[in-house]
Amino acid sequence: MNPTERYQNTGSATGGGMGDISIYLDSHLNRNVVVKTLKPGQDDRRLIDERKALLRLRSKHVVQLFDLLEIDNAGTTQRALVLEFIDGKDLAAGTFKGDPTHLNVIWQIACGLLAIHQENIIHRDIKPNNIRVDNDGVVKILDFGLARSVGEDAHTRSPIGTPGFMAPELWKSSNISFDQAIDVYAFAVTALMLTQEDLPDELASWPPLPMPAGKLAKLMPNTPPDVVQLLQESLRSDPKTRPTIATIEGSIRKHLLKDRHRAFLVLGKDTHEIHSGSRTATVSSGNRGSLGIKYDGLVFSVTSIDGAVLLNNSPVKIADELPACCVITFGVYPDRTFVTFDVSNPEVIS
Repeated sequence: MNPTERYQNTGSATGGGMGDISIYLDSHLNRNVVVKTLKPGQDDRRLIDERKALLRLRSKHVVQLFDLLEIDNAGTTQRALVLEFIDGKDLAAGTFKGDPTHLNVIWQIACGLLAIHQENIIHRDIKPNNIRVDNDGVVKILDFGLARSVGEDAHTRSPIGTPGFMAPELWKSSNISFDQAIDVYAFAVTALMLTQEDLPDELASWPPLPMPAGKLAKLMPNTPPDVVQLLQESLRSDPKTRPTIATIEGSIRKHLLKDRHRAFLVLGKDTHEIHSGSRTATVSSGNRGSLGIKYDGLVFSVTSIDGAVLLNNSPVKIADELPACCVITFGVYPDRTFVTFDVSNPEVIS
């Protein structure tokens, strides 16, 4: 079948970055889709890189690739991508004030970026207007025209990207190598810019300057301090010292789930439950030992130890955080007792 018979141009179009975006009707599935072509003079590699990246990605927080087309444009054949149509609006600077809605939005961005990084892809152009929120509040990352694979593909001969969101290592004059840490840097700038009208002078410089210690905390007073600290670390000049997006996503998720976790400790026929309504418990096994545990709304940690106690066969100390699923051992072989510790996994609703 001729693809133009299936995809019918609705006449709605916009220009963005390096590509032209048109809204088509998919007559087979009776739904709108986006058809993306490159603007005249742009390198075909941009579309090829985007196609390669999106073929590997399946995430509710990443725009989906549906089809590949060749369309006629004034007698010239053009390659085109058929993408998911997202009915909503792009993110913009100064949209939030660091409230829980902002935390949920940046968590969703982190989820999408985590899926991207798990497929060994570098997005290279994370910024507010490459991120769209649909009418149900689901956040999706767009525009993979600069995407590269980790490794030999992750290099360029000249700086490319969006100033303000480009990590310092991208500002070399030639022979630039990079990794996923550049996305972490851009994520931190994006998270900040969603609460600000303008970039701080340090980040607006070309190339960017180091962000002074504590400045981010002053700019984002309503964001949890440990999340702000991770964002501050994400802006470090040395990419090797930046946190991973997985670490950032986990920290944000804890705050979105505050006071919603439930932990169960099972010792024989006895069960202890710890949650926001009952935050502490002490579990013991006769004279073999005992362990005190406290829930602060974010994590479960050790408050007291008596006797021989191991956590997943490793020594345990006061203030240690308990893993979401582990085994606590009381006593010394062969006189030992085992207790299972399991935390329910509430879901963050996006």
